[in-house]
Order: sequence, then C-alpha cells, then structure tokens
Amino acid sequence: MDPSERSPLLKRTIGTVNDPGDTLTQVYFRRWYILFVFTALVVLQSMTWNTWGPIAPTASDVFNWSQSDVALLSNWGPITYIISAFFFSWLIESKGLRTAVLVSGGCLFLGTILRCIPVKPSNVLWVMHPGQLFIGLSGPVMMSAPTVVSAVWFPPHQRTSSTAVGSMAGIVGTALSFIIGPQIVTAVNHTNNATTPPAVQYFEEGNFISELPLDEKNKHLMEINILMYLECGITALFFVASVIYFPKKPPQPPSMSASIPREDYLSGIKKLCTKWQFMAPALAYGIFTGVYGGWTTQLTSILDHIEEVDETAAGWMGFFANIAGVVGGLVISRIVDVSGGKIMKVLLLTLTLLSIGIWVWIVLICGNFIPPTNVQIWISYIATGFFTASLIPLFYEICAEGAYPIGESTTTGFSTWLNNLFCLIFLLTASVNAFGYQWMNWAMLGSVLLVIPLLAVYKERYNRLDVDVSPESATTSTGERA
Repeated sequence: MDPSERSPLLKRTIGTVNDPGDTLTQVYFRRWYILFVFTALVVLQSMTWNTWGPIAPTASDVFNWSQSDVALLSNWGPITYIISAFFFSWLIESKGLRTAVLVSGGCLFLGTILRCIPVKPSNVLWVMHPGQLFIGLSGPVMMSAPTVVSAVWFPPHQRTSSTAVGSMAGIVGTALSFIIGPQIVTAVNHTNNATTPPAVQYFEEGNFISELPLDEKNKHLMEINILMYLECGITALFFVASVIYFPKKPPQPPSMSASIPREDYLSGIKKLCTKWQFMAPALAYGIFTGVYGGWTTQLTSILDHIEEVDETAAGWMGFFANIAGVVGGLVISRIVDVSGGKIMKVLLLTLTLLSIGIWVWIVLICGNFIPPTNVQIWISYIATGFFTASLIPLFYEICAEGAYPIGESTTTGFSTWLNNLFCLIFLLTASVNAFGYQWMNWAMLGSVLLVIPLLAVYKERYNRLDVDVSPESATTSTGERA
C-alpha cells in the first residue's frame, strides 16, 4: 500500500513506532482456548435460534401453531439484531471482548432458561417468545466478533482461518439443530397403526389444526421439554467457562496491526456508510447470506411437498449442507492464509458463479421443470451449503481489510446487520401463508445473482495486511507462550 493512501490515523500511529523491530509481538497458545470457548457459544446461539424450524411440523401439531407462529420465533433473531447490532458493536470497541462476550453469553443463557419455564401448552408462546428474544440479543456479538477474536489473538498468517472457525461455528449450530431437534422430537403419527391412533387434522379460520390423542401429545411435549433442558444445560457450561477465563486481550499483540488503535466507533460508522469499497462487498454478503439464512430455517417446509423427502430426510439434508459449508469455509480460508491473503476477490467471484449454477438447478427441481429424484435433491441442497457458507469468512475478512483502521467489530457488525435485515425481510414474507414456498428458491437465485455486479465494481484493498508486511512496521517476535 502506498503510504500516501493511508488514513490520517494510520499515518499518525505508525509514525509513533520508533524503529523497525521496536514493536514487540507475542503469540499465545491460550488463543486456542479463547477460540474454542467463543466458537462453542456461537454454535449454541445458532442452534438455539433455529430450534423450531427443524421440528416445526411436530411443534405445530402439539401447540396448534400456524406457519406464522413458527416463522416469528425464528424472526426474533434478525429483529433483535437489527435493533441492537450497533450497540453491541460499540460495546466490543469500547469495552473489549470480555465484557461483550459475557453480556452476550448471559443473554443466551437467560433465553434458554426462560424456554424451560413450565407452562400449559396453550400458553407456551408466552415463554418461548421472550426466550427467543434474548437468544436473538446474543447474536450480534456472536456474529460480529469472529474477526475481532482473530485480530486480537491471532498472527496474520492465521487470521482468515481463525475468522473462518468463528464464523463457520454458526453454520455448525444450524446443522446440529437439523439433527438434534428431529432426533429428540419425533415426527407425529398421521396414519393408523396397531398402537397409536392418528392425529385428526382440519382447518379452522385459515389455520391448520391438529388434535392429537392425549398420550401422543404428552409424549411429544416431553420430547420438546428434553430438548429445551439439553440446550440450556450445555449453554450454562460454556457460559461459566467464559466467566472463569476470557480476557479482554493478550498481554502483547500478535501483530503490528493489532497494536494500532482503531478509529472512533461513531466516526467509523459514518465513514462506512459513504465508503463504496466497503459497501459493495458488505451488500453482496448481506443480501446473499441474509436470504440464505432465512431460507435454511424454512428448509423442512420447502421440501415438504416433495414426495421423496420426509421431515427426517430434510433434517439430515440441512445438516450435511451446513457441514459441507463448514468444510468449504475452512479449506478456502486456509488457502487464503497460505497464499498470503490477497486472492479473496478471485475466490469470491469463482464460488459465486458456481453457486449460481446450483440455485438454477434447485429452482428447476422444485418447480418440477426437472423430475426430482432423491440423488438430485441431496446433491443440490448439500452443494448450496458448500458454495454459500464458504463465502462467509472471505466476506468478513475482505470487509475488515478494506475498511481498516476502522475496527473489525464495526465492519463485521455493519455487514451482519445487513445480513439480518435481509433475513428479516425474507422471514416476514415467509410468515404470509398465502405466498407458499416456491418463491423462496427464486429469491435465493436472485440474491446470488446480485453478488456478481457488486463484486465486479469492487476494487480490492488489503490495508491491514499491508501494515503487517511493510518494512516500516517490522516487529520483533518473542515466539509462542502459553
């Protein structure tokens, strides 16, 4: 990077370094513990947020919920994110990681506790809504802090990989929700057999009503309660771990860029809104992954009309799609780190073009333009996870690089705010029963098509990497410590 292109803050800060080799950097082995605890909390936040989508048919039968009831429970995530994201970004910048993680983890723990309060089935929404609200409030830190954790604790050659682990953790949580939920909460019997009478189904005032036999309803109610207790217990374990040890930062920074103060939060936000080199990739990320996030919560319902896919199969499909995305994200991020970091735009464009082909295929299958087969459905939906989730850590890092020295929590918080805005729009539309489900696949195709022109006009900037490799920011490393 040409020194003349640096921001005034960056020029002033680098100018305070006395001589090359004067800045002391240190890498600590404990960074892996920090990453593990933070990643576990991200997994739990995502898993508890998406509790109801994978078990929607059973929950609807047990509690007589409508499609809009289930959609609103998922909607608390993007609603609370849009309201609170900028506050939590400010909290990270001004108070540091420890305070932000403890506040966020506390909200997550409180939300899971509220969902365990015993009430009558007819009143269960009165505890589930506030529970999901607090779980949603824990989301801004969990989504925006992966880049902060990597910048504060990890050296440059591990930053993108660390960001990938933290950001992919949310995908892992969603994947687990598709497996754990349906495994614990079994599907309702709608057919006659020797031991269990079928549920009686009918419509009343436009809503689906399912009258289950009392024994059957109590069985599924117990299963849902077990799921609530399990998620609460595991959340308690990792929240306590973060309380015991999760420092604000290491004693010495892992890189030169980590030692440089970030811009004031408010001025940083103002600059981001007028900085097209940030807004282009941020909008591409927000639209594509926001719509995809809403789409995944409705996967069971989207596939419900396809005869070859039942509720259990849809759950496994969602699981493997998300796992494929995690693997893709980790592999692609490691390639970026090994190559020196300056190939993100090429990788983003390549993965997006491949993703377009997959979404065209899905639209054709679900629209019956192509006769659906079991193999086609499995391959296509798993491929969506790979080509979509692989983009997430690249978007996080390319936004942070281009906006530096604006803080990572500010850039990632703004990007993920856009993500949740478009997710909310998607889920609000999904809550309208009359629209059905076919439009959702078309919306996904449209969102990925928008990524291409936004990335095409984006000019790459690697401001942070340039600081770490420039001769004037040479540092002295004392090796790795515990």
